[in-house]
Amino acid sequence: MNAFNHNGEVVPIWKMNRQQIQKRRKETFYCPSCKELVIIKAGVKNTPHFAHKAKSECIHSGESSYHENGKKDLYEWLKKQGYQVDLEYFLPNINQRPDLFLQIGEKQIAIEYQCASISREEVRMRTKGYQSRGIIPIWILGANKLKRIDQHSLKIRTNEHPFFHQFHPSYPLSIFYYCSNTKRMIVYQDITFFTRTKTFGILKSFTIHSLSWQEMFHPRYHNRNTCHASWLKHKEKWRLRPVSPYQKQEIAWRQWLYIHQYHIQDLPSFVYLPISTQFRMNSSPWIWQSRIYIDILLTNDYFTLNQAIHLVQFHLHPSHHFPLVNKTKNPVHEYLLQLERIGILEVVHPNGFRQKRTTV
Repeated sequence: MNAFNHNGEVVPIWKMNRQQIQKRRKETFYCPSCKELVIIKAGVKNTPHFAHKAKSECIHSGESSYHENGKKDLYEWLKKQGYQVDLEYFLPNINQRPDLFLQIGEKQIAIEYQCASISREEVRMRTKGYQSRGIIPIWILGANKLKRIDQHSLKIRTNEHPFFHQFHPSYPLSIFYYCSNTKRMIVYQDITFFTRTKTFGILKSFTIHSLSWQEMFHPRYHNRNTCHASWLKHKEKWRLRPVSPYQKQEIAWRQWLYIHQYHIQDLPSFVYLPISTQFRMNSSPWIWQSRIYIDILLTNDYFTLNQAIHLVQFHLHPSHHFPLVNKTKNPVHEYLLQLERIGILEVVHPNGFRQKRTTV
């Protein structure tokens, strides 16, 4: 939305009126990031902005009006709250230019409003760049990325995992969306994965002018009874539904069950329990939990946490997939402690477990 002129001056085209823009159309402007020539775009409906020419390789080329309008909305929203905020502020030490750069006291915050597809590695590298300079990164997705299932559930794919925020261990897993068409901020928190992609959480939508910056990050938690009821409903469907030929992981798992002379209906109720750290697993909960049941619980009265972790280690996403998530407990450990709470196991010492009763 900003560009440099031939004198190296920053030109905020989006702040100008039609007459001012018309006077500058014959000037030459350059992209602050790649230094390529850019041109003025100022239609009737769109926010005035600079655009790259066709076939540009700049990472900022092709930004949509949806994205440009969103950046402008967020900038004005923060300005009205009295914050010191800059649009497309250049950070020379790391050669990065966040959409918005916010200063609150001694805190420096880089806000990225991401509407286009981007690789997990690119998100990770940009996030680590900010963190290396003590800058807090906040990623807000365009609401064009939001896939709603029902009032409590979103579909979240693996490539969206780097956008999860968890500022400290007790803060609910959160993801943020903004729609520049409806001017609404959507906050999804306390997220539990029921499958690899289906999630349950508390989904709140706010008009941007009714929400403050601080309120956006207020921790919100879903009702445990509502979550449990939704999980039971989903579990019943899972037990009865036919498997699609496109579900290769599910087909392979059912073949593995068959080899071990098991059917899905034979599995005990404690296989497929919802846990808060399921997002760290790259397979559905029933797949790795059944491995622990069949390969450990059926053959060992006593076992260690490390044995269980080693058994399903290939089902675990590497921690760098979640650059904005504070260190969490291991999903296997959380699951075993769930089994201890419901009377299946007892903790012998911090890393040892013994079966409390026969599990059949």
